[in-house]
Amino acid sequence: MIVKQTSVWTLIALTAAVAAADEDYLSSAALHEAGLAKYWQLGLPLEKDQHLTNAYRVDDQLYLATQDGYVFAVHARTGVVRWLKQITRSGHRLRRPVHAGGQTIFVTPTSALQLDRLYGDGLARTDLRFPTGSAPASDGVRFFIGGINGRIYAYALYDQLQEWKAATSGPIRARPALFNNVLYLASDDGGVYACTAARKKFIWSSGTLGANTADLTVDERGVYVPSQDHSLYLFSHQTGQIRWRARFAGPLYEAAIVTPELVYQFCADDGLVAVEAQPLAVEQRIRWKLPRGRALLTVHEGRAFVLSQDETLLAVDVKDGGVKHTIPAAGFSLPMPSAADATVYVASPDGRIFCARPKGAPPVSQEEIRRALLPRSETADTRDATDQPARAAERRIPDYLETRNLGRPIGGKSKVTRQLLEQEKPGGTP
Repeated sequence: MIVKQTSVWTLIALTAAVAAADEDYLSSAALHEAGLAKYWQLGLPLEKDQHLTNAYRVDDQLYLATQDGYVFAVHARTGVVRWLKQITRSGHRLRRPVHAGGQTIFVTPTSALQLDRLYGDGLARTDLRFPTGSAPASDGVRFFIGGINGRIYAYALYDQLQEWKAATSGPIRARPALFNNVLYLASDDGGVYACTAARKKFIWSSGTLGANTADLTVDERGVYVPSQDHSLYLFSHQTGQIRWRARFAGPLYEAAIVTPELVYQFCADDGLVAVEAQPLAVEQRIRWKLPRGRALLTVHEGRAFVLSQDETLLAVDVKDGGVKHTIPAAGFSLPMPSAADATVYVASPDGRIFCARPKGAPPVSQEEIRRALLPRSETADTRDATDQPARAAERRIPDYLETRNLGRPIGGKSKVTRQLLEQEKPGGTP
């Protein structure tokens, strides 16, 4: 059982050797024609019975989860494997984690886990007495989790005490979003809500005409809510009024990817759709559709780099959606969007990870790799004082992931538990 019993240092050495020995996963010539170049690639040493099921980019780190609950944390810029940990049980889909200072927070069906972001050391575990529905969000002081029971919960980051909870009118599966100390959330019954993050003070409520299960996105323009009523909404921060609505051919189950010019939304009936982002009146809200498109990866100099549904990397003209270049990417079906920094990240279920950047980007230096391998050597004297409670908790709790709550959330075979089981089935709601 190589992966499950190997130390992190041995794992790093092993993966570095695998990465160095392999040929390029994507054609260098095809990348060059599209204006890209390989930055790094990595082959994770999965066991014969393992495969990757989920991949996320969160800030400077990639998280890649296997079907049996293990998670690899990879430094996004250098491709260094930082740690490997079992987070959940086999068969449970890993929800997107969130960063809060030096911590990474994961939510499983029964608990919230806080791990050291750099080394994977356990800091705290919170056993939850409700059926979790959403991925976590955090404002750096507390973290928030939506429940299938229709409630949103706020927990203090460092002592894990529940600060408050609030009820909505439907199950919460969409990951909440935060902006300027305001928490935005949406529910299965079409409700959209805003309240203060610290005190749950009500600000506004609005709604859509269908269930809202896709994660929310927020920026200075407003709150983006993909709905199963075939529409993507932009709601005002202050009032909850609809600033614009883009209509699609089918229901929306995934989060929108927002850029300064366009919002990219996947719809199974339309493919990848580019929506005009500005709230000002436009003649046509949808700029173009790419039927074979699956996910936006990044944008650079007027080109959108898109992973297609047929496992091809496409260079697309942002103005009209025309495909300028195609790069075969057989097996790469797990996108990790990074729209803001002109970097392509894709992964395959067999454990391959590929990173590309625009031609001419400075290569990874040995010093950057050293800092990624030994980040605390650079920051040990300058860590924020808020890390102190977490380090104290680490000393007080020698076995931070131990729990007697080994089963599913309370509720037996109730309606909410059946909904949870349905959500985790292959092909269920993302």
